Amino acid sequence: MDLLIILRVVIITVLVTIIAYLVNVYSKQREVATLTLLAFFLAYLAERVYAVLGEPHIIVTNWVVEISIGMVLSATALLIPIVMMRLRDFYIFPPLVGIALIAVNAVTSYYRNLIVQLYNIIFYLMGFNIWYPALDLINRVYIQNDYIALFANPVDVLLIPDLSYTYLLISGILLALPAFILFAILAWREKSGKALGFFIGLIIIFAGATVSANQGYIPFELIGICILAAGIFGLIDKYVYRKTETKTIIKKSAP
Repeated sequence: MDLLIILRVVIITVLVTIIAYLVNVYSKQREVATLTLLAFFLAYLAERVYAVLGEPHIIVTNWVVEISIGMVLSATALLIPIVMMRLRDFYIFPPLVGIALIAVNAVTSYYRNLIVQLYNIIFYLMGFNIWYPALDLINRVYIQNDYIALFANPVDVLLIPDLSYTYLLISGILLALPAFILFAILAWREKSGKALGFFIGLIIIFAGATVSANQGYIPFELIGICILAAGIFGLIDKYVYRKTETKTIIKKSAP
């Protein structure tokens, strides 16, 4: 079995373990913070499963859907420290921004595809047939080769390039940057192991996705997920902040 596939399976296993733990905690405590953490990891699991099933073409993926899941992840990541800090006036802010970004991406992607097809029709009417729809569709769904994409639809690749990844990166930064700041504040001021785990783990995941080509980010992702898990399971509180459960002994004075 390929090493990257094994790493992906490990990542999904860690995510499922975290989700099961959070479900158990929420069933006992019914805290909003736990529910927010659960929403984040459920979105993360959905993104991983979607990507894993899409690469061997078990399902037909759509870049707009992938970006939308990324926006949900970024919004829930920002919501977590806001809930942990009990900033109730800002609870609605991350969901509203996430929904707005998803809507903008969907509309712009639709109009971009419309403009690409319009340009191809204009070229065809001018006597230049440079678009091969069948080959373009087969390549998008099954092959996903950049050279075939350039030959099948040069307008889509060269004349009107898809800037969706750039849009995802910029939008993610807009949501992630305040989340990093809030997690850092919580980790420093409140000595929160969960916050420190998110601060370090998300930076590693984000940096790996930014600087690593193709699937080279997967080891970064695994390291980041494990750090997140360490924060969730209380290991950072125990071994970094040296937090221990203390029992208060009340001494009764004799009458």
